[in-house]
Amino acid sequence: MIIVSKTHFSEIKLQSIAAYPYECCGAMLGKVLDNGSKEVLSCFDIVNQSDEDKRRRFKITADDYRFLEAKADELGMTLLGFYHSHPDHPAIPSETDLEYAWPFFSYIIQAVYDGEPTDFKSFELSLDTHVFVDETLVIR
Repeated sequence: MIIVSKTHFSEIKLQSIAAYPYECCGAMLGKVLDNGSKEVLSCFDIVNQSDEDKRRRFKITADDYRFLEAKADELGMTLLGFYHSHPDHPAIPSETDLEYAWPFFSYIIQAVYDGEPTDFKSFELSLDTHVFVDETLVIR
């Protein structure tokens, strides 16, 4: 389960709207609770560095990743995962999303149709099957 505050949920929605018709991307920092749930305490908008069509691809660089890990350490948090938008496409992971996914991270996808956000879903990569599984997403 991943817990996202209404504030962070709004941040991701606004970034998705602002980036439309391109994919936005960002990272979530927070803490892992005793029950294994993840609580998002901070979101970081990341500039989409993709060299491909940014309407269908996003890229987070190695430098971005190192920055995020350092920022998490500085704040006493954990890098919990990443989010991105799917312009004019459902909030379902693509084959490219699966190809680049790492286990243990949460992957939130915000669908945006005609500039309006719709579905908002989270997924985790299964270690056993190497496919995405739905992750319970709680907004509070």
